[in-house]
Formats: sequence, structure tokens, C-alpha cells
Amino acid sequence: MKPTVAVTQNSIALPSIAGVPLSRLTALWQLSKPRVTLLVWLSALAAMWLPGTSVSLALLFTIALGVWLVVASANGWNQVLEWRYDAWMKRTAHRPIPSGRLSVAEAAAVSTLWGVSGVLVLWLFANPLTAMLGAFALLSYVLAYTPAKRFTAWCTVIGAVPGAIPPVMGWTAVQGHLGAEALFLFLMQFLWQFPHFWAIAWKYQREYRDAGFHILPFDDREGILLGRLMLGFSVATVGLSLVPALIGWRSALYAMGALVLGTWSLRATLAFARQPEPKTALRVILTSVGYLPLWFLWMILTP
Repeated sequence: MKPTVAVTQNSIALPSIAGVPLSRLTALWQLSKPRVTLLVWLSALAAMWLPGTSVSLALLFTIALGVWLVVASANGWNQVLEWRYDAWMKRTAHRPIPSGRLSVAEAAAVSTLWGVSGVLVLWLFANPLTAMLGAFALLSYVLAYTPAKRFTAWCTVIGAVPGAIPPVMGWTAVQGHLGAEALFLFLMQFLWQFPHFWAIAWKYQREYRDAGFHILPFDDREGILLGRLMLGFSVATVGLSLVPALIGWRSALYAMGALVLGTWSLRATLAFARQPEPKTALRVILTSVGYLPLWFLWMILTP
């Protein structure tokens, strides 16, 4: 049997920031799922520019901080509730809790602090409506979507609701109220999520199944029916993206760019529908990650 070497804080000087070991800060950063957080965070910031009014640096900072904290809290609590199942999956076993770098109590405390702080920042420095939207997104993600993954294959529909709220928060932070434009932004991000997350779920379906998660809408290991459903959602997303030009909110130039981006997205989903395999699923994932921020950017840049 190999001897066990005990390493203490006194035996090795670990890099630290303000007395907190860098390894602990890295674990906390990973608890927030920064790659997932970044995409929805950017959608909230992008939506702030769509009303066509000036945005102060103070408000931009407020939304950037508040939304990041709320989304990070949701992702952190997701890991708190699912850490036992994450340990069964190769792609999630390295997360902070199952890997032992954070305890469940630590992760729960930090995630709660993030959520409360984020909602307070939005309430005090943006407006109550934006804060309430953030609180609803956080609670519905943690209390509805996260447990639903264990019981219903349609959990993606539940999770797509809080996932589509961040751009609405960006809109209300500037406008102070909801409206048809906010509903449009919600629907765009709502529809966009399905091909993206179903591609992930299909690519890693064995791991999800072994961990007891019900992610795919039906048992379709070949991906034929799923591919058709994903294609339908992609077509709906592209069709919806053209609505601003049809109602006069955006110009024909916008419509041309939206159609180009939509064609790019559709080609990836169509490739999966024709030949479901890990390679084409990955293409859908990567294309969808690029499509959303590029679409928001085009919305901002074009009249």
C-alpha cells in the first residue's frame, strides 16, 4: 500500500488573494459555471442597448453585477442539489463539490450570498421589476427546473423559462416596464435554448441516463425524431428573428443579417437531423453558442 502524504497549509505556501487560497477562489469561480453564466449575462447586457436610449455606466455596472450574481447563484445551487449525480458523470465529476474542493455547506452558503446580493443590487440600483424578474428566474431554476430533471423529460421546457429571462431584465432595467419588445426577447431566447441543450443531452445521453437524469423529450437514442424536433425549433427561432423587420422595429438590413445568421444556424441543425452523431451534435452546440451573441450584436448595430 502506498504511504499517504499529508499536506497542510503550513507545509506548502499556496498562492492566495486577500488570504484566500487561489485554489479555493478557482473552485468558487467554477461553482458559478462561468461559461454558462457568460452567455446569458451577455444577453442581459445586450438587451439594454435595444431600446435605443443612452445607458449610463452606473446602470450598466449595476446590471452586469446583479445579473451575474443571480445567474451564478442559480448555477451554484444547481450543483448543491445535484452533486451526488454529478459525481456519476465524467463531464461533471470535476466540479467543485463532487471533486471535494468545496463542501456542500460552503457551496450553499456562497450561492445564497450571491443570490441575495444580486437581487438587492438590482432592487436598489436598477428597479424593483428587474429585481423581481431576477428572483423569479433564480427560484424557478433552482426549485422547479433542477428537481424536474430527475422526474420529467420535459424539464428543458421548465428550465427554458428562467433561461430566457435575463434579456428581459436588461430591457426592464432601461425601460422600467414590460412590453411587446420584452416578450419578443423572451421568446427568442426561449426557443434558442432547445436545439442547444438537446444537442448536449443527446451527445452525453449515456452519462445523463446513468446518473438518472431525464433530459431528452423521449427515448430516441438514434436521434432521428429528436433531430426533427430540433430542426423545428431552429426554424421557429429564425422565423421569429425576422419579426422586428416585419413590424417596423428594425430595417430590411437587419432582416438580411438575421436571415444569414439563421441560415448558418439551420445548416448545423439540419446536419444533425440528417445524420445524428456526436460530431453533428457538437456542431449544433458550437453554432448555437455563436448564433445568440452575434444576433444580439446585429440587433444593436442595425437600425
